[in-house]
Amino acid sequence: MSEQNKIDCKKLEVLLEDYLGGALSRPLAENLAAHLEFCPDCRAALDDARLSSRLAGVFEEAGDPGPAFTRGVMARIGVAERWVREQASFWHPIETLAWRLAFSAALALVLLFTYDLRAGNPPAPPTETTALAHQTDVVTIPVSSPPSGGDQVLLAIAEKYHERQ
Repeated sequence: MSEQNKIDCKKLEVLLEDYLGGALSRPLAENLAAHLEFCPDCRAALDDARLSSRLAGVFEEAGDPGPAFTRGVMARIGVAERWVREQASFWHPIETLAWRLAFSAALALVLLFTYDLRAGNPPAPPTETTALAHQTDVVTIPVSSPPSGGDQVLLAIAEKYHERQ
């Protein structure tokens, strides 16, 4: 491609968008059409311009939606607000009952706990005995409070075993 053709291509390339839109004068459009017949680079640029104009049409800004749009949106908002009020009115008695029951249960627990503290009854020690086996011997240990861990059980067994010997 000659240097003159490159200069012509650069000058004509800026006119491609107007050529596609039909905004060029007739002599200029004929000149560009004649150039496009023998220049593959400009034909490729024209195809790119066609594609970009299609994409630009997709993203064009919408006009004013008008009063019907506003009325439609406001009507949908009204429907949603009525639905929320209906749901709240349905659940309100159930929520009230649940709160009353929870408060009554908490009050009953507080009263029972207070009664137990005022009665001053210490917890009775367990009277059961626990049988523990060590090899073939059976050892009976009175339990005043349950052992809290395995180590205490083993120590109790060892003490009883040593007392018997």
